[in-house]
Amino acid sequence: MDKTEWGSILICNWEDIKDEKWNNLLLGNGFSTNIWKNYSYQSLYKYSIDNSIDPPLIESIQNIFKNLQDINFEEVLRAIAYTILVKNSLGEETERYLQLYETVQQNLFNTVYAVHVEYSKLNKSALAQEIKSFKNVFTTCYDLILYWSSYGALNPNTIADFFWSNDSNAFDPTNTQTSKARFYYLHGALHLKQDLNGTVSKLRYTSDKLPASSDFKYQGEKTQLPLYIAEGNSEYKLKKIKSNNYLSFCYHSFSSISGSLLVIGHSLNKEFDNHLIEAIKHNINLKAVGLSIYSELTQLEKEQLVKDLEAKLHRKDLELFFFESNTHPLINESVKVQA
Repeated sequence: MDKTEWGSILICNWEDIKDEKWNNLLLGNGFSTNIWKNYSYQSLYKYSIDNSIDPPLIESIQNIFKNLQDINFEEVLRAIAYTILVKNSLGEETERYLQLYETVQQNLFNTVYAVHVEYSKLNKSALAQEIKSFKNVFTTCYDLILYWSSYGALNPNTIADFFWSNDSNAFDPTNTQTSKARFYYLHGALHLKQDLNGTVSKLRYTSDKLPASSDFKYQGEKTQLPLYIAEGNSEYKLKKIKSNNYLSFCYHSFSSISGSLLVIGHSLNKEFDNHLIEAIKHNINLKAVGLSIYSELTQLEKEQLVKDLEAKLHRKDLELFFFESNTHPLINESVKVQA
């Protein structure tokens, strides 16, 4: 077996564990940024500033990034959220901070939209070839890489995303039974929208195109908002998930999977993704989890990440596997798109 070893810590290559009958897949931001490097938080922040993405990150917001010495949007959102919490506790005005929070959220979403990889450049067939073996596919990414790869290269009669109920392509929580391979957008996505009643719909033509700004409306009862989660920490993410019937359905489905789970491009950061950690850890029907370890990390960083993941996911009857990310076909050089 080809692996890196520190004491009892083993990091394998994908070839060593690929025959473990993985039936569930979770994709994180590392999956998208490997394919299209402009998705990295550093590139997103720079792109937003350089191109004055609306709503603009005004000087006071840029100062938060600078003072935190971090270009991670989620860290900034978390900092503002805590400020709002403290201000509320002290009975002080929070309107200004709520506006800052909303600006960062909307800017992040609009920037992801602006830097999105082109449909024609995406190696959809290579991605679909790997995705098609899973019964359930979950993603926390907003982008359309998974959606385009699945609906652009797989037989649509073999896959389902639960937007089939009526002419409006709306999600119906009473109609979710299917024997097809299932796709879930745990934190929303660019091609999904919701109305003021919380009804979530899929934009029909987006299987090979980005949505247009005209698809979303901010007009009274006819308001149609993009569905995405850009909350600053796991607690706030879970609160938003529970407030929406589609997102809560996806999260419940993730919490109820059985067999094995392959995690690619996701570090399961406790601050941002504890709701996912808890779903994995407390699901007794889940017997094995395989986690990709970012190959560009130093050996010490890899060792620490493995130890952290072992501690966070420890359960007596849960077996953990770790493998080098660049050895898996979904996250190696073969699927990268050159900018």
